[in-house]
Amino acid sequence: MKKFLFVLFLSALVPFVASAQIDQEDTKSVKIHFRQGSSVVEDDFMENGAKLKRFTEEVKKRASDSTVRFRRIRILSSVSPEGGQNVNERLAQQRAEAITAWVNRQLTSKVGFTVKPIGVDWSLLIELVQSNNDVPNREEVLELLLDPQNLTDQERFERLSALKDGVPYRWIYDNLFPQMRYAYAECEFYVETEPGLILSPLSERFSAAGGTGVVRYTKAVADDVKPVYVSNSDWVILAESPEGEINYVVAPNKAAEPRKATITVACYNKSYDVTIEQDGGNAGRVVSSTAVSYPAEGGNDVITYEKSAGDTTNPVVVCSASWLEGVSVTDNSIVYTVAPNTTEQERKATILVESASAQHTVEITQAGLEYTCGKPFYMSLKTNLLYDVALIPNIGAEFYLGGNFSIAGNWHYAWWKKDSKAWYWRTYGGDIALRYWLGKASRIKPLTGHHIGVYGQMITYDFELGNKGILADKWSWSVGAEYGYSLPIARRLNLDFTIGFGYHWGLFDEYLPIDGHYVWQATKRRHYFGPTKLEISLEWLIGCGNYNKDKRGRR
Repeated sequence: MKKFLFVLFLSALVPFVASAQIDQEDTKSVKIHFRQGSSVVEDDFMENGAKLKRFTEEVKKRASDSTVRFRRIRILSSVSPEGGQNVNERLAQQRAEAITAWVNRQLTSKVGFTVKPIGVDWSLLIELVQSNNDVPNREEVLELLLDPQNLTDQERFERLSALKDGVPYRWIYDNLFPQMRYAYAECEFYVETEPGLILSPLSERFSAAGGTGVVRYTKAVADDVKPVYVSNSDWVILAESPEGEINYVVAPNKAAEPRKATITVACYNKSYDVTIEQDGGNAGRVVSSTAVSYPAEGGNDVITYEKSAGDTTNPVVVCSASWLEGVSVTDNSIVYTVAPNTTEQERKATILVESASAQHTVEITQAGLEYTCGKPFYMSLKTNLLYDVALIPNIGAEFYLGGNFSIAGNWHYAWWKKDSKAWYWRTYGGDIALRYWLGKASRIKPLTGHHIGVYGQMITYDFELGNKGILADKWSWSVGAEYGYSLPIARRLNLDFTIGFGYHWGLFDEYLPIDGHYVWQATKRRHYFGPTKLEISLEWLIGCGNYNKDKRGRR
C-alpha cells in the first residue's frame, strides 16, 4: 500500500499557508480568493478559474484510476479582520460551505469532509507583514501583532486600526487584507494495489513440428501464493516450472488441419487464458518471391517450397495461362518456363500452389514486345466531336512534317432538309492549318501536347428552322491563329482541344418561307473578328512509332 497526500490550497497570492502545518511532500497547491464580504466563488476574480481548473484535472485524474482510494477532504476558510466577530464567523462558515460544495461536485465517489472555519488568520497576516518592506511603520505593526497578550480578534483589530492614526491600517487594508480572504482544501488519498498476475505472452503459435514454450508471470503484490494452471488439450503438456514461469511442451501435429488449445492459470479467485495455436501437418509455404516480372523474351525460374514436418506429398500446381510452360514439381521446388511474348501488350498470369490446408499464389508479369521500325511515320485521322453532336459529318487528317511542324486539314458536309416544315440544315467546307508543336510532350512523341498555328477556312451554308433562313451559296472565308493541346487517352488515341481567333468575311442572303416558296429579303456582307474555330477532336494515331506510352513509360 502506497500513500500519497494530495494537498490543494485555495487562497490568495501566496503559494501555501505556513501556519496550517500541512505535509507538503508530493503535493500540488492552488489558492482562490473571495471579494470583501462575499462567499461566492468567482472564476474571473484573481485567476480563480484557472486555479480551480488545475484542481479539477488533478482530482479527476486520480478519481479515474481504479487503484486510487480517497480518504478524506479537510476544508478551512479565513476572513480579513475588518468586520465584526459575528459577521466574520458567519462569513468564514459560508466560504467553507461554498468551497465544500464545489469540491464535492468534482468527485464521483463518496468522501468524508471535515469543515473548520478558522476566522481571521493572524499568523498569515504576520507572515505577510514580515515579508513586505513597504508596510508603513512595519516594526510597530509587527510588535502589535506579536503582542503575547491574549487579545480577542476585535481588540487586536481596534489596536491595529488606531496605530499611527490609521496610516499602517489603511495600507494593510488595501494591500494585504485581500490575501486573507481565502479558502483551503486538503484532499488525502491512497493507492491500493489489488493482488493479481501479469502474464506474457498471452498467445503463441507453433509449427506442425511442435516445440517447447514458456509463459512468464509476475505478481502485482509479492506473496507466497502459487498459481494453479491446467491445459484443456492433451497435446499441450505442462512441465515442472520454477517460480515466475509456466513451462509446457507442444506435441507434433500429424493432422492436416491446424489446432488450438488453452492454458488456464488460476490465482486470487481470477483466471487467465493463454492461447496456443499450431499449424496443420501439411501446411507448407512458398518461401521465394510471390511476384515475378519477365521481359518479352521470357525465361525460367524456380519457386522454392518448404514443407511442414511429416508432409510427404508434393503440392498441386495450377497455372492460369498456357504461356507458363514446362511446370515440374519436386520435393522442395517448382520449376517453370515463361514463353516469349510476341505481342506488344503486357500480360499477367498466376501460379497457384496448393497443399492440403494452404494455398499460395505467385503472380507472373511479362512485358510486351517493343515494336521497332526503320523510319518513324506520324499522322492521324480525326473527327470533330462538336460537329458530330451538331449532325455535321466531318473528317480530318494531320501529317507530321518534322522539326516540330505539322499540317492539318478538315472537311465537313451536311445536307439535311425537310420541305414540308421548311427545315434546312446544309453546310460544307473545310480548313487547313500549319501547326508548330511546343513542350516536353511533343519532344517525346510528335503530335502530342501544346501546339500553335495559323489556319484558313472556306464554307458555304443554308440554315432554316421554320422561320427566317440564311443562305451563303458562295464561299465565305476565314483566316486566323490557333492554340490547342493534344491529350493522350489510349495507346493510339488522342483528344485534341483547339480554339482559333481570326477574321471572317463573305456574302449571305436572308429569306422567308411563304406559301411554299422561299422569298428573298436581303443580301448582306459579313465582316467578323473573333473566335472562328473550335475543335474537340478524337484522333486515331497512325504510323510506325506513333503510339502513346503507358503510365510505366512503356509503349
